[in-house]
Amino acid sequence: MIQLDSLSETFPKEPIGLISLQVIRSVVCKILVDRKDFENLKRTVEAFQSACNYISQVAFQKRCFDPIALHALVYQRARAIFKLPANLAIEARNRVAESYRLQRDLLHTFSRNSMALDDRLFSLLRSRDFAVSIATIKGRIKSRMVLGEYQRMVLEKPVKSASLIVGKAGLFLRIYVAYDVQPKECVEPVGVDVGIRKLLVGSNGFSAGCGSFMARMDHYESLLQSLGTKGTSSAKRRLKRLAGREKRWAKTTLHQISRRFVNSLKDCEYIALEGLPKTNGIGKTCKDHPAAFRGWAISRLLRMLSYKCADAGIPVVCFSPDFTSQRCPRCGTIHKNNRRTQALFRCVNCGFQHNADYVAALNLFEQARGGWAAVSQPHAVHKGVDCKPTGSS
Repeated sequence: MIQLDSLSETFPKEPIGLISLQVIRSVVCKILVDRKDFENLKRTVEAFQSACNYISQVAFQKRCFDPIALHALVYQRARAIFKLPANLAIEARNRVAESYRLQRDLLHTFSRNSMALDDRLFSLLRSRDFAVSIATIKGRIKSRMVLGEYQRMVLEKPVKSASLIVGKAGLFLRIYVAYDVQPKECVEPVGVDVGIRKLLVGSNGFSAGCGSFMARMDHYESLLQSLGTKGTSSAKRRLKRLAGREKRWAKTTLHQISRRFVNSLKDCEYIALEGLPKTNGIGKTCKDHPAAFRGWAISRLLRMLSYKCADAGIPVVCFSPDFTSQRCPRCGTIHKNNRRTQALFRCVNCGFQHNADYVAALNLFEQARGGWAAVSQPHAVHKGVDCKPTGSS
């Protein structure tokens, strides 16, 4: 028998967090303005972008990244130099502070033609038809919006905030709405694990592999690198088109996976999820697949899963991720050697063997129900590392 050095470690029985069933959704709408209002809005966006770059320089030079402390340094001068309304200067400060929250080693520059709008800079008018009122550097303007049935349905909900985007096809508003959903009475947990070999695995048997996802992402990555080294104008244009295509395809794929999983849940089931507050750093540990997991893939999938569950009234409970990949769901043994490879779990004590991602989902299921899940007994000839593989998938 192998000496086990981690058997004293135990799982917490209580969840570490419950994701609220408040749903935040967004829609993109085109707004119709005349030439004068278009120029006014465009100059306002440019002033907002310049203010962000000015605030970023002050924050980086002074090493001041707290929004409250930064406010005292830049608010008055930003308003005086760029003629911004008070709330727009505050939104510029908030955007800069948020961008430095994770990365503070380099000076951040802002080139995107957009500006953030809170509920005092933007209001939705529903008197006869949908219209919008937006604050600019030269007063407020009103304009009509081009809406479809889906946008109209979403905009019936309470509006939270918006962002104005200047694109080649005109002016667009991304409007965020927030509303509460009555949670269902769910008593049966379903453990969910997201990972490298399989994008999403559930203890209810759901599995979404990512072999083709990885291959296509790697293909995109090689094309983007090849175009980036050429440096010609045509290569840059194709690089931009290809990057947009990659982003849209990946987003669609993750949407489809999360939707299929939510549809697979029964009425009495809720989600037991790993608490991963630092998903932006996941890509750093995935050295074998830098293209597919640059940090955003897992975090994007978790966000999609969370809001789709919330929209359906399904609670999502976050549990501690400690030892979910090292604990045997059959005998409870916790040991680092249980995880043989990225895809294989084999218990050093009882010989139980299964896919590592499914084992992690089982352990989350066990945490949620306060006990151990019932699994089939392995047909091991001997206990320990050299036992016969069983239950493989």
